[in-house]
Amino acid sequence: MRIAYFTDTYLPQINGVSNTLKKLGDYLNDQDIKHMFFAPHCNERLVCSDNSPVVRFKSISLPFYPECRLAIPAYANLCRIADKFKPDIIHLTDPLGIGLAGLRYGRERGIPIVSSFHTNFDVYLKYYNLEYLEGIVWGLFKWFHGFSELNFCPSQDTWDVLESKGIENLRIWSRGIDTSTFSPDYKNLNIRYHLKAEDKLIFLYVGRLAAEKDLDILVESIGIVNSSHADKVQFVFVGDGPYAKQMKERSYDNVEFTGYLKGRELSAMYASSDVFVFPSGTETFGNVVLEAMASGLPVIAVNSGGVKDNVINDYNGLMCPPRDASSLADAIIKLAEDKQFIESLAANAREHAATKSWSYIFDQLVSDYCSVLEKSQTKLSQTA
Repeated sequence: MRIAYFTDTYLPQINGVSNTLKKLGDYLNDQDIKHMFFAPHCNERLVCSDNSPVVRFKSISLPFYPECRLAIPAYANLCRIADKFKPDIIHLTDPLGIGLAGLRYGRERGIPIVSSFHTNFDVYLKYYNLEYLEGIVWGLFKWFHGFSELNFCPSQDTWDVLESKGIENLRIWSRGIDTSTFSPDYKNLNIRYHLKAEDKLIFLYVGRLAAEKDLDILVESIGIVNSSHADKVQFVFVGDGPYAKQMKERSYDNVEFTGYLKGRELSAMYASSDVFVFPSGTETFGNVVLEAMASGLPVIAVNSGGVKDNVINDYNGLMCPPRDASSLADAIIKLAEDKQFIESLAANAREHAATKSWSYIFDQLVSDYCSVLEKSQTKLSQTA
């Protein structure tokens, strides 16, 4: 089997999609399954992408969201490279420049196509005052996914939304976690010392600092918490993005911004914290939730989006209504006052993460690829 992935987000971009594709590439290499990523350049220098073969296309950043890239590849060049690779199946990750080029290529060559839905672009519109585009966006999604034999989505919540919008041939492609990369074993007391939080509880956020992550609600809740518990809690934000400047302007003395962390530094920050706080109600899955759980952290999240597949209230975390600063603050204070409850939730979080093997998830994905290829071959034999 030879698989071509057409994606508009990839390493060195740091987000749930690029991290998932990195893990997928590692798995395919281990299984000796031939594959190639078609992805955007993120800067002028050549970017290493580990062991997976990748073809880069010039791209520009979006003015309202500089972290996102838009590439309009030279189609003839893309075809030349793809023809040389000779894919048996094409996997599209988004309906942008490279994804649309991959769709055109697959249709012209008669190659089976699957696609995956990773990001709630339509939900993001309201955070950038673009709600009037929602109908157009869903029209694009329905058209784009209508050419796929299978449409993968990461959670049951996302499945329900897509089904309600008339998108068919749905299949869940969940997410996993590497418990050797994210583990309590990486706890580093020097981190707490550096943060001057030896006697405090560290509440951690990891992800893009962007409006659609509902970080304004988290900042508001920190203000409420600090009115009574400022001396007991420390907040740490790991990540960067278009909302970072505004957040820092509204910040407090017990809030630390680290920028993006990777590798062992990120693992150590998770393991050295006490609670993970994730206010976003726009997630299709929320990979960082599993990273936190594997590191031994309970999760405070909101009862919206794909995080519901993993966070169970009063078992491995606490769930709050979306965009409710008071409820979020109450949850933070509840844990700040009950370390024994934190320990109970943390043990369950770790146990839950241990059941989420990447290998199992990717085995199922490859099995789905095989079913699509078998169906395609049956159609060809019937028309021969």
